[in-house]
Amino acid sequence: MELEERNRFSRNLPYLVGNVFKMLYEFPTSAVISDDGQKILYENNEKLIYLDTDSGKTIRNFPLFTKFISLIDLNKTNDQVLVGSADSNVKIVNLKNGKCLNNLDGHQGLILCGGFNPQSTLASTASQDMRIRIWDVESGKLNVNFNEHQQTPNYISFNVEGDKIISCSYENNALIWNAADGQLICKLASHTSGLEVAKFAPSGYLCATGSHDNTAQIWDLRNPATPLFKLEGHSSFIKELAFNKQMTRIVTGSNDNTGRIYDLSDGKFIESLTDFPGQVYAVSFNQSGDKIIAASNYKTVQIFDNEGKCLQQIKDEGNVYINSKGNTILTMPKSIDSQAKIWREARIIN
Repeated sequence: MELEERNRFSRNLPYLVGNVFKMLYEFPTSAVISDDGQKILYENNEKLIYLDTDSGKTIRNFPLFTKFISLIDLNKTNDQVLVGSADSNVKIVNLKNGKCLNNLDGHQGLILCGGFNPQSTLASTASQDMRIRIWDVESGKLNVNFNEHQQTPNYISFNVEGDKIISCSYENNALIWNAADGQLICKLASHTSGLEVAKFAPSGYLCATGSHDNTAQIWDLRNPATPLFKLEGHSSFIKELAFNKQMTRIVTGSNDNTGRIYDLSDGKFIESLTDFPGQVYAVSFNQSGDKIIAASNYKTVQIFDNEGKCLQQIKDEGNVYINSKGNTILTMPKSIDSQAKIWREARIIN
């Protein structure tokens, strides 16, 4: 049976194990991988662990907070990290020397999400206090205290220029606003249930939203009154979505245990991503836009081409994290006696 399973796929698998290592904390709930795949940062309750993926060795162990870490994001040069905690505190830390560069104080609740803008000049944080704050990275100064959401924000994304933000909550709309002053630009209001995800496209005027009304919607910000396309077909809510860099495809992941690929030029459905045992909570394209990585609850990762053909299955691992370039996957230990694995895109290794 195992041989039969392997023979379903090409011998030239798109992702190969680059390293196997033991972690200081077996089951972290937050982790991030650098764009080059060389660094991993993960939480150990109130501590931040910094690990080198080639050697598997822990480089630094940061005691930062009094409660567990809930937000981790790396800047574009992979030498500073934005870290938020359940104790309401946020810090920007220098990875080279372990020093805290700035304490970002002011939230009154668990830090839920956030990150650096692409230029790493600004940082966003959202909290259970229903506020989104924008910070100057160099000085640590609070630039914007955004309080237009009526429910707790659950997703924040900068545009590629780093000057606009799209944010959403379990309200039925997403908000687009200026990162410099918090001025509201427009409201994307077409969904009939709360939102889980809202993202800008890698270039141009497009963005996308995913909702508990079981649809994703594509928006052109030059005409934000109505969505450009409604992406239908899921039977449960949209958990995650991703554009490819080439702006030809968008993929969605859903609580219905499937993903779906759509053509970005006309919104037409291309193919379903199936054979997942649980919610598809992470989807990503690689840099060339020809591979899709999709991760599910119950320890399953699958790699597809951009037409929906399954190229590889990774089963019986723990939680899965994918870096922003789609070239490196981290599978966490499935049990206290097992090890973590780094999977690298084969063309990166060769």
